[in-house]
Amino acid sequence: MVRRISSSGVSTQRTFRDAQSCAWGVDGSLYYSNWVGSGNWQVESVKAITGTLMRQLTSNNHDNSPILSADGETLYFVRFDNIGTSIWMLDMKSNSLTSCSRGYLPYPIGNGKEEYVCVRNTSDGRSEIWLVNFVSGQETLLVTDQEKGFSNPCVSRDGKWIVFEGMAKSSVNKKWNVDIYAMRMDGSNMMQLTYHPGTDCSPVWSADGKAIYFISSRGTKDSSYNIWKMNFPY
Repeated sequence: MVRRISSSGVSTQRTFRDAQSCAWGVDGSLYYSNWVGSGNWQVESVKAITGTLMRQLTSNNHDNSPILSADGETLYFVRFDNIGTSIWMLDMKSNSLTSCSRGYLPYPIGNGKEEYVCVRNTSDGRSEIWLVNFVSGQETLLVTDQEKGFSNPCVSRDGKWIVFEGMAKSSVNKKWNVDIYAMRMDGSNMMQLTYHPGTDCSPVWSADGKAIYFISSRGTKDSSYNIWKMNFPY
C-alpha cells in the first residue's frame, strides 16, 4: 500500500497477491517478494505512483528482501536454499546475477557496487550486523551482544549512520522486546532510541536523514501495528 505522508487521504493498493519485504527504490518503484506457489518466491517491482504492470526480476527460487542501490543500477536480494541464506546481486542493466556472500537483510552503502551491511546468525542463534565488501572480501562485525540480537539494518543516505532493531529480554518482567537503535557507521555512538514495552521494529530513514519511520505495536489495545515517525537530531 502507498499513501502520501503530507495528506490524510486514502491508501492505494499496489500489489494484489501475497507480497512481502517491500522496499522503495530511487527509481520510484516498489521492490518486493511475491509468492508464486510450489515453495517459490520471486522478486518483482511495480511503479509506486502510477501502478503500472508488475515486472518479474527473478524466478524458480525462494528470493526475498530486495533492496535497490542508491544509483538504481544494482538490486540486492536474499536467496534461500538447502544450505541456508545468501545475498545475491542483480545488475539492472544486463540482468546478470552474482552471488556475493552469506547473510540476509542486505542494505547497500554508497552506490552499492561493493559494500553493504547485512545480518548473520551466530552458532547459538543470536543475530549480528556485519559490513561486507564482497569485491575485496573484507568482512567486519559491526554490532553484536551476548544478550541481544540485532537485525533490519538501514543506512542513512549520507552513509554516516545506521539504524536497526535490537531484541533483548527485560530484566524486570523477563519478556523479550524489540526496540530501535542507531550507531555511526564507524562503530561509535551506539544508542537506544525507543524504550516502549510494545514492539518497535523495521526502521527506515527519511530522505533528509532527520527522521526515522518505524512499525510499532504501541498505542493500541490489541497490540496491532501502525507506522510511526520520530525525529533524529544528530
